[in-house]
Amino acid sequence: MDLHGGNIYRLQREGKDNLLDYSSNINPLGVPEKFKERVINSFHILEKYPDPEYVELRENIAKYNGVKLENIVVGNGATEILFLHMKAMKPKKTLIVAPAFAEYKRALDTIESEILYYPLLEENSWNLDVENFLKELPQCDLVVICNPNNPTGSFIPLEKIERINSELEKRGIRLFIDEAFIEFVEDWENQTAILLKSKNIFIMRALTKFFAVPGVRLGYGITFDSEVLKKMESYKEPWSVNSFAELAGKTMLWDSEYIETTEKWIAEEKKWFFEESQKIENIRTYKTNVNFILVKLLKYNSSYVREKMIEKGVVVRDASNFQYLNESYIRLAIKNRENNIKVLKALEEVMRWKHLC
Repeated sequence: MDLHGGNIYRLQREGKDNLLDYSSNINPLGVPEKFKERVINSFHILEKYPDPEYVELRENIAKYNGVKLENIVVGNGATEILFLHMKAMKPKKTLIVAPAFAEYKRALDTIESEILYYPLLEENSWNLDVENFLKELPQCDLVVICNPNNPTGSFIPLEKIERINSELEKRGIRLFIDEAFIEFVEDWENQTAILLKSKNIFIMRALTKFFAVPGVRLGYGITFDSEVLKKMESYKEPWSVNSFAELAGKTMLWDSEYIETTEKWIAEEKKWFFEESQKIENIRTYKTNVNFILVKLLKYNSSYVREKMIEKGVVVRDASNFQYLNESYIRLAIKNRENNIKVLKALEEVMRWKHLC
C-alpha cells in the first residue's frame, strides 16, 4: 500500500491511464497563471545559485503571515521542515494526535523519539475533546497536532489551541502544529496559531496544496523562538529550495484573484460534496473544513473499493494505514464540480453493485 496519496505513476506503469486522482488533495484550479507567466520569463535565474539565506523569499512569506523575517525558515516542501525540526529539537518522548500524516512518525523515528498517540474519536466526529485531552495528557517533550487534521478534515479553533498551549507551557511541553491545509479553512487568517505569537509553538506550512504546485516543493516553518530557528538552520543543507520554488513563493502569495477564487470554490464545494455524499448507500461521511473528506465504508473494505474505483477511472486514498483507522476508511479529495459528480456517481455504483451481488 502507498504511504501517501498521489502515486499515480505506479498505476500508469501498469497501463492504467486517464485516471482522476482523488487520492491527493491538490487545488483543482491548477498552477496559478501569474506564476506560469513568471516562470516563462525567468529561465535566466537558473544560471545562478539561489540566495543561501533566501532573504527575499522569507520576507514575502513573513509579510503574508504578518510576522518578521527572523520568524521564518524555508525548506524543500513541508517534509524537509518537519524532519529538520525534529532533528534540531530531538524530543525524547512525543505525543501525536491521530490519525495524522504518516511522516511525523518517520521523522521521529530518525531521532529515536518514543512515540505515543492520542486518538481522535469517530463519536466526536473526529473533533478533539480538549479538556479530556489535557486531563489524560502524559508527560512528554512534544505534542504534534495536524490542524486542520489530515485525513479527517476536522479543525481545532484558535481559542482551543490557546487553551492547549497554555497548559503545555505550564508542563514544559512544546507544541508542533501542522497547518498545511489551513488556507482551505473559512476565515483562516483569524484562526491560525501564528496569532498567539508563542515561543512554545512551532508552525509548519506548505504551498503545495492551496496553490497546486506539489512538484515545486516549497514549505516553511514559523517560530517565535530564535533558538529554535538557530538550531534548525545549523542542520539545514544549503540551497535546498530551488530557484523556481523561490519564485513561486514570491509570486503566488500575492495572487489575490487566485486566492479569492479558491476560497469561494472550496466554501461552496465542500458543503455540496458532503451533502451529496450523504445520499450514497453503505457509506458515512463527516463534515470537513478543507478540500478532502473522510469516508467510512459500512460494507466492504477499502482495498476492494479502491480497486473497483480504479476500474471506473478514479484513484481514491485507502486510509487504512492511518493510525486508529482501518479497512473501513477511504479519503476523497474535493475538486471541481464536473469531476466531483463523476466520482460520487462511481462510488455510488461500486457500493450498490456489490450490494446487489
